[in-house]
Amino acid sequence: MDRASYLKKLRGKLRRLPAQELDAALAYYEEYFDEAGGENEQQVILQLGSPSQVASQILADFALKDFDVTPASTKKNMTTIWLIILAILSAPLSLPILATAVALIISLGAVVFSFVIAIVATVLGIFFGGLAALISGFFVLTEHWPTALLFMGIGLIVTGSGVLLFPIITRFVKKIGLVCVEVLAGLFHKVIKKRKGGL
Repeated sequence: MDRASYLKKLRGKLRRLPAQELDAALAYYEEYFDEAGGENEQQVILQLGSPSQVASQILADFALKDFDVTPASTKKNMTTIWLIILAILSAPLSLPILATAVALIISLGAVVFSFVIAIVATVLGIFFGGLAALISGFFVLTEHWPTALLFMGIGLIVTGSGVLLFPIITRFVKKIGLVCVEVLAGLFHKVIKKRKGGL
């Protein structure tokens, strides 16, 4: 493999990066080759490692850097998680390690998704349950007003509780996103460390 094919493969591995970050990464490695000189091209390639290995580190570093310097949001959390997953999948890992990493990612995703759905369903159940009690109170108002007032009071309290819980749940879901990013980042560094230790 020569310099041109190395950088071409590296560009292909980094195509998910923003254009500015992609150009900056390639410019860095082009300058690295220039400083080493054409006669040391193969030595530089051996020193850097495969394009997959370099790309996986760049993707993970970018994801974590972007995660640290920009405000947290659900969309950014998902982007960061996706980039770390790409970094893990791009890393030149042995099949057992890669299979373990993929299995852990899928398991983590399933657990988090189920947990979030359960919480959201509970909050929605509280909200609509209170709304149903409030409406029921209006229906029995002409028949037995004390019961109607009781239903409407319960309905207002429960519906209000549901409304108050929405921002709390939103922040909680964002926090779960942060934890997922940290777990995936730790997983990436572990599999890369294990890979290096086995070389």
